[in-house]
Amino acid sequence: MAQKYAKKSPARSAQRKGTKPGSSVPAFLAGLVVGILGTQFLPVLLEKKAAVPKEHSQQPSASSPEFQFPDMLRGTEIRVPDNLPESKSTSNSLYLLQVGSFKDPDDAEARRVQLILLNLEANVETFEAASGDTWHRVLIGPFENNSDTMAARAKLSQHKLDSLLLKREVPSD
Repeated sequence: MAQKYAKKSPARSAQRKGTKPGSSVPAFLAGLVVGILGTQFLPVLLEKKAAVPKEHSQQPSASSPEFQFPDMLRGTEIRVPDNLPESKSTSNSLYLLQVGSFKDPDDAEARRVQLILLNLEANVETFEAASGDTWHRVLIGPFENNSDTMAARAKLSQHKLDSLLLKREVPSD
């Protein structure tokens, strides 16, 4: 009669004998202990190595900049006259928020529609730059006071849109 001489795996023989294969708990506990000790003592060891001797720390470094500007202004005084000329009234100025500047008019129109959906009055202004390029600015406004401007700016920042505050003088008639 023929016999099977196949090798038996240790897991199968352990199952037959009723014993369990080796546990990983001791390795886990050893790793845990090494990790705890490392987090406690490693920073102390690194601080000792990083400590610089006092004779080296007293020398000024060659790369530290020297600022002369504060010394130049020390002791100076700016005199402001008592009778300042009156500034132009705010009624001659309009405030706008620029929310984008695009070369492609379709991109500018898409941004304008996005702003209209946010309930902001937006328009597109076309201008020619000094380089000869045509740009399309997307503007919100005009605003006549600061509180309206800041409210619109807050709404833009809520929707992660940047803006640039523009002040335009209105010619007086």
